[in-house]
Amino acid sequence: MTREERELLETTARGLLKLQGDVLDRVNGMQIVLQELFRSRGQTDIALARLRIKADVLKLRGEPSAYLCAFVGNQESDPELGLEKR
Repeated sequence: MTREERELLETTARGLLKLQGDVLDRVNGMQIVLQELFRSRGQTDIALARLRIKADVLKLRGEPSAYLCAFVGNQESDPELGLEKR
């Protein structure tokens, strides 16, 4: 294996690991959103409050979820995107 082939392989492997982490973050964030929507039994204001709390707790732990933070931020800035306060 040449040096260039090895560098290409390492770069590709790093890219795949980053992609895997990004996908896992999104899936975990979606799972949290779906769980809270189910737990709230249609009370979207309660679901959104729980989601804000979960996003804050993850940030405090040093494990922020980019998907969850973006979801909550989008809801706060434009309620017409999905969840709305009832």
